[in-house]
Amino acid sequence: MYSPLHEVSIERVRATGIHEPSSDRVNLVFASDRNYLPYTAVTLASILKNYKGSKAIHVYLLVDQKLDDQHVAKFNALKEIHGFDFHEIDVDASQFANIRTSAGISIATYYRLLMHKLLPKDVHKVLYLDSDLIILDSIDSLFDEKFDGAVFAGVEDSISTTYNKRFGIPASGRHINAGVMLVNIDAMRRIRFDGLVERYLEANRYRLTLGDQQIIAELFFDAIRYVPVKWNVHGSMFAPNWIDSFVGSQNAMDATEAAKAISSPSLIHYTLARKPWMSLEHPESDKWFKYLALTPYAAEISKPQPYGGGAKKPGTKNPEPMSPLRHFFTKYIPGTAISIARLRRTRLDVNKLNKRVTAIENVGRASPGTAPGSAVELKSILVERARNLPNTFSAGEAIGSLAPNSQILSNVNKSDMDGGYAENIKTATKTAKFSFFKDRAPDAVFLLSQRINQTMFWDCIRSAYLYDRPLYFVEVALFGAFSSYFDADATLNERRALGFMIDDMGYYFDARQPSRIERTLNDPSFVLTEAETSRARAAISRICAERITKYNRYIDSAPYHLERGAVLIIDQKKGDASIEFSGATDQTFADMLDAAIRDNPGKPVYFKRHPDSIYRNMNSYRDRTRSAVTVLPDDVSIGAIIDQCEAVYTVSSQVGFEALMRNKRVVTFGIPFFSGWGLTDDRMPISRRTMRRSIEEIFYVSCIKQSIYVDASSGALVEIEKIIDIILQMRADRAARS
Repeated sequence: MYSPLHEVSIERVRATGIHEPSSDRVNLVFASDRNYLPYTAVTLASILKNYKGSKAIHVYLLVDQKLDDQHVAKFNALKEIHGFDFHEIDVDASQFANIRTSAGISIATYYRLLMHKLLPKDVHKVLYLDSDLIILDSIDSLFDEKFDGAVFAGVEDSISTTYNKRFGIPASGRHINAGVMLVNIDAMRRIRFDGLVERYLEANRYRLTLGDQQIIAELFFDAIRYVPVKWNVHGSMFAPNWIDSFVGSQNAMDATEAAKAISSPSLIHYTLARKPWMSLEHPESDKWFKYLALTPYAAEISKPQPYGGGAKKPGTKNPEPMSPLRHFFTKYIPGTAISIARLRRTRLDVNKLNKRVTAIENVGRASPGTAPGSAVELKSILVERARNLPNTFSAGEAIGSLAPNSQILSNVNKSDMDGGYAENIKTATKTAKFSFFKDRAPDAVFLLSQRINQTMFWDCIRSAYLYDRPLYFVEVALFGAFSSYFDADATLNERRALGFMIDDMGYYFDARQPSRIERTLNDPSFVLTEAETSRARAAISRICAERITKYNRYIDSAPYHLERGAVLIIDQKKGDASIEFSGATDQTFADMLDAAIRDNPGKPVYFKRHPDSIYRNMNSYRDRTRSAVTVLPDDVSIGAIIDQCEAVYTVSSQVGFEALMRNKRVVTFGIPFFSGWGLTDDRMPISRRTMRRSIEEIFYVSCIKQSIYVDASSGALVEIEKIIDIILQMRADRAARS
């Protein structure tokens, strides 16, 4: 199952039956705003100039503001090229406010999702056209293409394979470039298309990256028909060697057909920054200006310089690189909401800021080629910052306090955020503006990895530290993942995290300074109520009974019997930062293997590799020279064996926590978040942790109080009990597919 809503959409298509619509006229639809009207006129002029058909042309222009008389007169003047009926339709586009579009694309493109409601009842099919293209052939040839049972028809997107992977669409799913799209209006009406879009936006509004093209592709990838490539030669298709580089790898086009389309296009689509009014990068830019000359807007649009669009003239020197700190003060501060007057409000404020600037400057004074800062410097910043944080913290309350569409600065990689494991954090925070940037002030800062050798990481720290922005350290929740995000066989829904642990002091797995989990558990005044204890105990019981774990796909395996009194040694990803953060090294794992054998004479000792090591074919800490240790087969899951063992030896793995939840004896060799509270045998003690805590208290703080969970099908934040239900349903869905 790729998406429950996709299945609903296709079921409606099947149930209503799609009939081939007929039309005695050519219906063209444009969606535009005031800024794009001149470019819409150019596209229309090219259509009229090359039209050879006999059907009347009807043009429907969807706009969010009524055209003034001047614009109406200019569009009517195009009738001198060829006659057409012009219909202006006002659109209430409030439901699309603050929805992300791709670069260079107007929010007006979303208007086409309302065509079935806005157009007259006697309009049964239309050809939707973007305003950044020209038509070089008679448009009726495209308009008369058949749907053959589809709802939409168009040319396959030039990078459909990339998009399908990002959006969780199967490789065989059809994905058109929606800038040129035949639409079966009758079918849209029959399947109640607007209701499907409303439900989609409710759940996915903040993860959109490709506008309404993404919506159409995700909901209807198997109710789409491809038309000849010549009717939308777009993207970088005119680039040299494009066919060799893209056809067959980035799309499923026929190479021969694509070559003919490029040499003799019926439609040229100037996508992204290749628009002729922006730059002359596109090799067919001059053709666009030929049709501009036919419009009343010709005098208003000048031709860019040959090196427009950001290209650098030959022989010019690159500017001297600006240091991160100088960039911060010359580019970033002017865009912040903090005024100079506020900064000068008191001498104390100025001294405080100067102290922080000095600290950050010291961090940035590393010699070329070295890391921007050290772990010691990071600890100094975090410890100082922690002094001013409130005594209590709730992840749910912190996320709930963010305004929708907040500007969130993060060191997250784009591939992890858009179609990656972290994508659901956008839904949780109700914003698509979740990225790394330096040109504006953030509302909050979210760190999704602790990489102190990463410049992005330190830029995020600077933003939060210098200007008191909320700073959160985010990690996948302990029981918030279905599959490893390195598992190529998993679907997008299975790879995306379902929950996130959020800490305002530091990462929970970094024992080098206190995290919020540690501070809470170390606070004598923190006591669970009877109801909270019962809730934690019930959740623990269900997690154990249902074998819920870190990666919940990999629980089904052939039965494997551990011998009585078994001792289980847990592997971790070799070189993973969490090992260093817990105070351990590679040698620690060797010491742990020796100790497990020495501590348990005569008992069977087993070694379990880490799932990420398995799926990425990485080295692990197993040592085949130790004959006393049995390395478990990779297809044996933790869930199949953890209940059978007597003791678990771990450096800092979550499996140790899961063993505690099952009342197992747990021996730790690092400093994981669950050690030091009186429940574990700690070979590396930590003096900061002075309280004695129950497993219910540790579970409640880490998995309820400091974690949030997302129902991706609805876009709602849910409790851990609901996410367990969702995980069980995902298991059932995968089993049904298998």
